[in-house]
Amino acid sequence: MPRDSDKADIIFHTGKVLTVNSGDSIEEAVAIRGESVQAVGSDQDVLGLAGPDTKTIDLQGRTVIPGIIDIHAHMDREGLKRVYPSLEGAVSIPEVLELIKQQVAQKHPGEWVTTMPVGDPPNYADMPGSLQEERFPNRWDLDKVSPENPVYIRGAWTPWNIPPSVGIANSLALQLAGIDRNTQSPDSSVTIEHDDKGDPTGILSETGRFPSIEFTLMKVVPRFSHHQRVAALKESMQLYNAVGTTGTYEGHGVAPEVLRAYKEVWDANEMTVRAHLTLSPAWKSVAEAALEMERWGHSASGQGFGDDMLRISGYYIHYRGSKYTARARTAELPFTGWAGFAQSYNPPARFRRLVKLAAEHNLRVNTIVADCLAEVLEVFQDVHREVPIDGQRWMIGHVIETSSEQLNVIRDLGLIVETIPLTHLWLRGRRLVDNPEEANRSVAHRDYLEQGVRFGLGTDNKPYSPFPTIWAAIARKERLTNKMIGPEQVLTRMEALRAITMGGAYFSFEEGRRGSLETGKLADLAVLSDDYMTVPEDEIPSLESVFTMVGGQMVHSTGDI
Repeated sequence: MPRDSDKADIIFHTGKVLTVNSGDSIEEAVAIRGESVQAVGSDQDVLGLAGPDTKTIDLQGRTVIPGIIDIHAHMDREGLKRVYPSLEGAVSIPEVLELIKQQVAQKHPGEWVTTMPVGDPPNYADMPGSLQEERFPNRWDLDKVSPENPVYIRGAWTPWNIPPSVGIANSLALQLAGIDRNTQSPDSSVTIEHDDKGDPTGILSETGRFPSIEFTLMKVVPRFSHHQRVAALKESMQLYNAVGTTGTYEGHGVAPEVLRAYKEVWDANEMTVRAHLTLSPAWKSVAEAALEMERWGHSASGQGFGDDMLRISGYYIHYRGSKYTARARTAELPFTGWAGFAQSYNPPARFRRLVKLAAEHNLRVNTIVADCLAEVLEVFQDVHREVPIDGQRWMIGHVIETSSEQLNVIRDLGLIVETIPLTHLWLRGRRLVDNPEEANRSVAHRDYLEQGVRFGLGTDNKPYSPFPTIWAAIARKERLTNKMIGPEQVLTRMEALRAITMGGAYFSFEEGRRGSLETGKLADLAVLSDDYMTVPEDEIPSLESVFTMVGGQMVHSTGDI
């Protein structure tokens, strides 16, 4: 028999549904029909939509939130971190060596042993000081457990922590890489450590913003394959679903090798996180950029091209940067390593020409402004006078310190602000602890709200769970002192939730389709492991999802409901 057209497919009831609608109402139940929310309200009203085929789920008081939308996700990386063995938990050099020895035992002589960095994820912080010896293992340490296999302990991807990034090679790895006492450093940012006799110790450190050692000195180290990237992306989506993330915005851009992996997963109909990607260019000149923009203008312009699960729009265009890093990393394309994006060097004049070209082609610009907000805003204002950009939602990322005047400019240009509070307050906020005025201008969420600036929260994949990021926006604590940074800028729990749901939807021009639990919107939601609104503040980072839904389909379940 045909089913009743007005009956729900699924009803969640007897819960605490944080709708994130305009009134931030909290309801008891939500009904799902097809891919959309059919109704939200009281148990009595919503259960009235149940039919003989409706599945009803008793939440037993659990909290339901709209699906998280992480606007600086680097989602492809999380699965890649699991390609290489972890050294997590090792607190001494013998413990590091024991983990290496276990990996060597699984290899044939001559095969590479490559691991994640020394330290604990996601930040690999406070190394080598946290090791008992207060030093990194060197080539001779590694040789003791691996005389016949090349070993390379990868340096941390610098954005996960604070420079330097330190990689470690044993003697055989150095030999294969052609590194000896006569090898010169490729740049002043790279140090090849030597002992008192002048021999390299195997410790390679780099202070650059984006590490390049595996693109120069250690090019011989095995690289991610396409197969590994595809498998890792699928695993990443499962992990993101497990913490309630149903959508991402990748404003830092994705390189062709990452876009190819996304396309393969999309082709197989295996996407479980809605991904909005921006393009990461590898232009060698403004003329080359103009030709490429002309080719992409028909598909990546405006709100982009794609469907509800995978969409592409706009470009990431870097301001300034390191000439050395850009040259070193570009030389090895299509390989991008951990980055997943190409690295460019654009001095101010070139940046302005590229940005104007993008505006002329209706291509949304995304750029990072952690240390260059004033310069970028000046360029955007100049371009706006010639080609209006308000309404295009150009994105400025890693925004830290802002003045009231700058926020007025940001609002008037229609720019959207991406903040990474866990990085800039908790991980790297020590300098702000003793500078209260600067602290209250940094990651200034309250000012954004009061001045009408649109913003969202991103994890930057360190860690991938959104709840430490949400906590950082609420608590604003610094990790070493546990002191609050900029108390005037704290968000309430509901404001922080809105920033990472409706705020994220706005980045993709989809605030009318997702980001809140309202009738007619896409049924993207997460049932949480505890009550987000009442759990002790320091337990917010540990929250996860027990049931996640994307478009009315279950993509994650722990079996707890």
